[in-house]
Amino acid sequence: MGLLKIIFVISLLLFPFGEITRFEFGNGVAITLNDIGVGLMVIAWLILTTLNKKYKNSFLIKPILIFAGICFISLLINLRLLNLSEFLISFLYLIRWIFYAGIFFIVDAFDEKFKRKVPFFMVLSGTIIVFTGFIQYFMYPALRNLIYLGWDEHLYRMFSTFLDPNFLGAFLVLNFLFVLGLFLHYFKDIRKFGILGVLGILNLIAVFLTYSRSALVMLFVSILTFLILGKKMKTTFVIVFIFIILVVLLSKTGRSEGTNLLRSVSSEARIGSSITALNIIKDNPILGVGFNTYRYTQYRYGIFKGDGWQNSHAAAGTDNSFLFVLATTGIIGLLSYIYLWYKILKKQILFINTSNNKFTKIFSAVIISSIIGIFINTLFINSLFYPFIMEWLWILIALNSSNLKVKENI
Repeated sequence: MGLLKIIFVISLLLFPFGEITRFEFGNGVAITLNDIGVGLMVIAWLILTTLNKKYKNSFLIKPILIFAGICFISLLINLRLLNLSEFLISFLYLIRWIFYAGIFFIVDAFDEKFKRKVPFFMVLSGTIIVFTGFIQYFMYPALRNLIYLGWDEHLYRMFSTFLDPNFLGAFLVLNFLFVLGLFLHYFKDIRKFGILGVLGILNLIAVFLTYSRSALVMLFVSILTFLILGKKMKTTFVIVFIFIILVVLLSKTGRSEGTNLLRSVSSEARIGSSITALNIIKDNPILGVGFNTYRYTQYRYGIFKGDGWQNSHAAAGTDNSFLFVLATTGIIGLLSYIYLWYKILKKQILFINTSNNKFTKIFSAVIISSIIGIFINTLFINSLFYPFIMEWLWILIALNSSNLKVKENI
């Protein structure tokens, strides 16, 4: 377990590198250092678990296996439409999802002493991403030199190491909720309280500098959910009022199309993406077109033409995670995916209603708020299948999978 802890810490330290360490292999295949770290961690866990013959049973093992199994079956059923290369590439994306889901079992199996240290590394990773974002915002305001690699320009928007303000914005909201949970937990410790307060404010400013409407909506919904769970109804109305004022002010500071909150180009593109997904779903309602064969399906439907479709980021999925699941795994896959999240939410609601542990109750509220927020966010971007968001959520859920006895230190 000592080796596994070391690899886990290294993986979290690789997390802030984001998409900067992305290696493209062509045909839509890419890998980051973070993917490599997660892969090595899960492989090491599987080997150590097999050798030691020790495995901690979990309430999520069945839901995860059911969804992964349906994804694989959907691939096999659509095998006739794929060549060997397309099948293997799609299968690798399924393996990646399984590996990221495996993070939950790894963190869940850690002893309580080490679990108490994990939040420190998460705060460190999140803080590096936020500070890198501020440096990028003032020193590197656009991605013009990377357009040829399939990235958008994102002029005058914060995108940090994720190279995308929308995915960065979604992560920053999750990070803000995490910092908020720690902030409330350590309110008696003036030093930690002050540090976490400053980090939370900087994180909040960073969310607004992404000019991501999906992130702003996610932030609004997540904070409201958190306050409602904490029964802070008066504070809820104040937050709503302040949020509306900030959004109005932000909408008047646009320096480019991307910073205009009333922009319509991206909205029209998302509507078009959803229409495409619905057409594919209509033709493949039961088990979909196969996970993750969406790129090849769009090519067959004539959505993407020419030589660049295999490397286009837009061809890999649709701007809605639920439509993505429905299109690639059908109604059966979507129901199994919803069941997985139902089990997670049910556990956290149980903790809020029954636990006497302060940490458990606060972070149950953080997790529920994070999930509700990402559900809203994922209606606009495919954030539920974004590797860095998957990793963050699985770690967070694992940290609060039982009534952890957390002392007053990280």
